[in-house]
Amino acid sequence: MLVRRSGRARDPDHLSTPGSHGFGHVADLTREVAEFFKNPKSSQGDVDRQPQYGRAVPAAVSSRIDPVVLFFCGGAFFVCYLGQTVLGVIEPAVQADLGLSPSEGQWVINSFFLALALCAAPGGRLGDYYGHRNVLLVALAVFSLGSLSAAFADGFAWLVVSLAVAGMGASTLYPSSAALVANSTQPETRGHVLGKYSAIGVSVFALGPVTAGLLTDAASWRLVFALQLVLAVGLALLGWRRVHEQPAGTPRPFDTGGLVILVLGLGAVLVALMQALAWGWDSPATLALLFVGLAVLAFFGRFEARKVDPLLRTTFLAGRVFLGVAVAMFAAQFILNGLVIYIATYFQHVLGFSALFAAAAMVPAMIGAPCFALIAGRVTDRLGARGPATFGFLLGVAAFAWLAIFAGDSDYWLLLPGLIAAGVAMAPMFTALLTALSNAVPAAERGDANALVLTIRWIGAAAGTAVLGVVIRSAPGGETATAGYAAAFWVATAVVAIGALACLFLLRESGDAERRRPDPPAPLA
Repeated sequence: MLVRRSGRARDPDHLSTPGSHGFGHVADLTREVAEFFKNPKSSQGDVDRQPQYGRAVPAAVSSRIDPVVLFFCGGAFFVCYLGQTVLGVIEPAVQADLGLSPSEGQWVINSFFLALALCAAPGGRLGDYYGHRNVLLVALAVFSLGSLSAAFADGFAWLVVSLAVAGMGASTLYPSSAALVANSTQPETRGHVLGKYSAIGVSVFALGPVTAGLLTDAASWRLVFALQLVLAVGLALLGWRRVHEQPAGTPRPFDTGGLVILVLGLGAVLVALMQALAWGWDSPATLALLFVGLAVLAFFGRFEARKVDPLLRTTFLAGRVFLGVAVAMFAAQFILNGLVIYIATYFQHVLGFSALFAAAAMVPAMIGAPCFALIAGRVTDRLGARGPATFGFLLGVAAFAWLAIFAGDSDYWLLLPGLIAAGVAMAPMFTALLTALSNAVPAAERGDANALVLTIRWIGAAAGTAVLGVVIRSAPGGETATAGYAAAFWVATAVVAIGALACLFLLRESGDAERRRPDPPAPLA
């Protein structure tokens, strides 16, 4: 349960008294074991639900959520995406100011997303044992450090390293904030609460690019990173003073070996994708990195399968619903990067817009997500996740196909219907998938579940950034011609279609079943 430091809890009858946390563990475990012997099949859902010693026990939850907790978590989500949405807007100015080549300018974007993908794995599980609030505070501090350094960067290497540090911090903001919100609400109202959380977070898609464009045109792109610093520090102070989380479970040994193997394998694959245009798809370096990376990732899967306490609990993927969420999240993040980053570069490089004008032109695409997130949450609570998620992805297919068809006309008004549809599609995509994920696993394992899905999601982000960037720059005329953008939008259309199929055929649990699956009971006081 989450309470505010300065006030009384909403439901004091469920608060554990000092020294009672251990008895809560025993009572909760006893109930789970008794339920298992009473009905063994009911304790096994879409994912592994066996009781696990030393894990965080979910505290009492309410049908409502403390507004301070909601604002803190939504703000962390906002900051996480702020670091992503501004890069496409400021990249041309950074490239001109620092005298970077097109390839180096692409790495300004790639470095952030590479760090996101490589550092997502430990984020969620650390929150399960050290407290999601505590992990959020550390992540905000790391993000602040990277933003501060980026604001003063005077060269390519300095900026790339700074953005990688910021990406490391951002990688943990989403899983811990989402788990914190999900653990404080019951399943029957979780979709609505997560809709509010998503609305706060995704409002960055409308506010972030415009603010970045205004600061870049009026003064300097460096002020964008200064703004990130101020927001992250302010949130950290709010969380430190006003949000309190009950103690988490006993930390388990950290799988350092698994993390090293994952970083080496995943890093090799992503770097090969990001450098494929510069090196050539058939160059020995590209092929060698791809082969080695895939081989190491295969070894990682076998290595983790034998671990009692793995870095990533890939057994979650044995559940149909969880697998559907993972595939759909990969696709959603892949196309989201195409929308946020490469639409901004299209407006500036092809249509000749300034940074501010390009950001303003993106608002119709970005305003739909926060506006429809609450509606998507209520619909998901009523109908389940499958229908809203599938609708969102099918709308996304139509939107990106429209953008691909009309990108060659270099006419903003022809692109506008596709931009609006793409923005609206994001709301049911992410809200429904996040609700399905939260309902598919017990509260004590949501950090682990979020870590696995987020790792897959950020791989989708990095892959989308790399693949779409390579497609654009490999076409005749590169970033300044329409052919590459049209081809990139067709690629995005194919990927979002895969997400639609995953939702349609894998998210088949009924809404009633999702709502009736309760969280484990609270510890006894």
